[in-house]
Amino acid sequence: MQSLFVPLMEIQLWKPDLVLIIVLLTGKRFQSLKGSTAGFILGIIQDSLTGMPVGITAFPKAIVGYAAGKTRAIGMEGTLYYIWFVFLILLHEMIAFAFFQFKTDFSYAFLLYSRVFPNTIYTTLMLFVVNSFTSKYFTE
Repeated sequence: MQSLFVPLMEIQLWKPDLVLIIVLLTGKRFQSLKGSTAGFILGIIQDSLTGMPVGITAFPKAIVGYAAGKTRAIGMEGTLYYIWFVFLILLHEMIAFAFFQFKTDFSYAFLLYSRVFPNTIYTTLMLFVVNSFTSKYFTE
């Protein structure tokens, strides 16, 4: 899905991370262990298919999947878990681009305002759309 649909939705260099959305919703539905496992495995697959250095998104996705799984254990519901997911998306982007800066000539500050913040907003909007269509599959 990521390599088929995201290039059609890409705005300049800003693109949503559909794999991250699936990891967040999987972690929310199936607890933190399965969320982190899904994040790591899907991150490795995503890196190997996109030409990125392998593991550059697997680590942040595993962290975010684990933290998304904690929403159910803590008892977050409604708007509170959306705010938590926005924070997790921002955290994922910050960690991924912190690693990515070593492969480019750009500074981290440039990557923050040119990629991290727009990608966070775009992924959050896509999270609302995907969750509205798949909410019956990712709830108990």
